[in-house]
Amino acid sequence: MKKLVGLLIIIISIFGMVGCQRDSKEQTSSGAYDVYEGYLTIDGNQLMVDDFEFIDLSDQYWIRTLGLTEAEMPNGYYIYDASDEKFTFTLTDETRYNFYDTAAMFVSESDEDRLYTTTSLDRFLQKFDADGDGDLGKIPFAIHAFEDGRVISISEIFIN
Repeated sequence: MKKLVGLLIIIISIFGMVGCQRDSKEQTSSGAYDVYEGYLTIDGNQLMVDDFEFIDLSDQYWIRTLGLTEAEMPNGYYIYDASDEKFTFTLTDETRYNFYDTAAMFVSESDEDRLYTTTSLDRFLQKFDADGDGDLGKIPFAIHAFEDGRVISISEIFIN
């Protein structure tokens, strides 16, 4: 019994010392965030998102509510753009851009999934903003953003 109590005291002491370390780094990219899906426009470090909802064949409520038919969902989904409202966010040097590099601009030809991640806005725009106006057209993206408006990541939603 004494050995068990002694062992428990040692374990509690070790956990107590580990918890008191002061060498922790401040994290600049943590906290609550929201996820948006939409079409993007980029102006400098500002990101404007025209949000929408993906409705797939399992979303029977929305299919009935919107009166959708299978003909309107040939690939098994429908993009419902409920409003013209755009949300504005801030791009930072830490923002991650995730996309499929199907033309092998940044990944090797042998890379099977062609998924590419970068923190370079220039590379992201090189892929999606051919005419340089900042409007990325009707390519859908998922955006993870902190509550204060800073963008964590932008990920291409690859659809067929």
